[in-house]
Amino acid sequence: MKEKVIDITKILGIMLILTFIISIPYLNLNSIFTHDISYHTNRIVEISNELKAGHFPVLIHSNLLDGFGYANSLFYPELFLYIPAILICFGVDFLLSYKLFIIITTFFTILFTYYSANLIFKKKNISWVITILYSMAFYRLTDIYERGAIGEVLALVFLPLIFAGLYEIIFGENKRWWVICFGIFGLVNSHVLSFAMAVIIILIICLINIKTIFKDKKRLINLLIAGIISILLTFSFVLPYLEQSNSDKFNVDERIYDGAFLQSYSVSLMEMINNKFYRDDFYKGIGIILLILPFFIFKCKDKNNEIKFLKQLFGIGFILLFLTSSLFPWETICNKFNFLTIIQFPYRLNVFITLLFSFVGGYAICSLFNNKEEFNNVIYIVMIFMTINLISQVNINGREFTADQILTFAPIGNGEYTPYGFNSIDKTVHNFSNNEIKFERNSSKITFDYNDLENEMKIHVPLAYYKGYKAYVEEKDGTKTNLKVLEDEQTKNVVISNDKIINGKITVEYKMTIIQILGYSITYITLIVLVSYIFYRKIRGIELK
Repeated sequence: MKEKVIDITKILGIMLILTFIISIPYLNLNSIFTHDISYHTNRIVEISNELKAGHFPVLIHSNLLDGFGYANSLFYPELFLYIPAILICFGVDFLLSYKLFIIITTFFTILFTYYSANLIFKKKNISWVITILYSMAFYRLTDIYERGAIGEVLALVFLPLIFAGLYEIIFGENKRWWVICFGIFGLVNSHVLSFAMAVIIILIICLINIKTIFKDKKRLINLLIAGIISILLTFSFVLPYLEQSNSDKFNVDERIYDGAFLQSYSVSLMEMINNKFYRDDFYKGIGIILLILPFFIFKCKDKNNEIKFLKQLFGIGFILLFLTSSLFPWETICNKFNFLTIIQFPYRLNVFITLLFSFVGGYAICSLFNNKEEFNNVIYIVMIFMTINLISQVNINGREFTADQILTFAPIGNGEYTPYGFNSIDKTVHNFSNNEIKFERNSSKITFDYNDLENEMKIHVPLAYYKGYKAYVEEKDGTKTNLKVLEDEQTKNVVISNDKIINGKITVEYKMTIIQILGYSITYITLIVLVSYIFYRKIRGIELK
């Protein structure tokens, strides 16, 4: 028992050291800049503001979209952004909370990668090499320090769990089938596009190994159980997302991206082999180390399940690498299959290439060394090279932005989730006889007194329309009457109405829809049951011993 505690302490110590090394550029109080930092820091700040106002879960960012309220949370997962938002609630500066959040994601990336690699290979040296390659991967560091792609950074935390869980079911001991469920839950609450692409890759791996799966009924059953549970765990995000999404209603991505755009963001050969950070923009490759190491897998002559799985991952990774390259005809393909433009940038596939090639390359390089001392020396050299490359080249504020500039230059990104045709000119509450009404506002909640004995009620309210807004009028005698909430066809603002003439105090606020309540309930009940099941099995196992 004592040796196990020492071993765990040693592993955690190494993880903390690795986290420290990777996070060196952010271990200061300096201002920072990344491409998407304005968008993501505004999300974090708005979550903290809504929490302070007593709203949970946060579904509308009331200060964004020129004060009309922006439904970020309904379209872009924000579960893990509550971590930095809560830090802000406790008085931490928003940029410091952002840095701390990145450091936390780095630690959990290391933790989950080591756990996943060890679940598959059950060898510490292999697990550590894979962990180092993955956590210090060029594309991951580019996502952090250049792009500020928080969605992808979070996706990279959970992807190892998905592939380890898949291996456990198809080739492994088939005991910890539930690992993939936690990976899916984390991924769908991190980045929608990565989740969608991961589902496709999971299906491909299952199809490749369909004979192996059907040979063992227990593997098939556990795969089906894991699949059903994983689907239920996605409902808290997917159901509300589907409820709101409509290509005719929002400024969705296909209005911005086309085949020519995707082709312009494909990866050239020079970018693929690059391993240096670009201070003004960013290189779109995975770096020379991950590009070379996976090919050594063909030096492994064993025919065990590990090698079989890794060669499958190599094949998928190589195909994805080709898809990112300028050799792939994105413009021609997208002209025929326009839905593919949803990927936005071909280099997004680097998220999966980084994972697949880290696992394949890490195992392959370990298999080349029989001498432990030689192996350790190579790892030290690689670590030193990666650390020097990181510290010497990363510029955390190349555009010298101040904190105020960060929050103001692109608070809603490209505004993809704005109601299509939205107009923010009219910031008043008024009836359609153009009689302006004084109102009070608290976050996304608007209240005002309404007195009109002549006209049917039809009132413009300065809120961007999303499904979920509710309104009621409270008369002097305390009677409450629900009002219709509609979308103004011209401004895409909220309009409230009633066929009868009713006067009193009107309240308009965002409430969870039935679909949202259903989605959240299914997901978190499923999560509680799954965790309880795991603990029950663990306790039962201890008792049997």
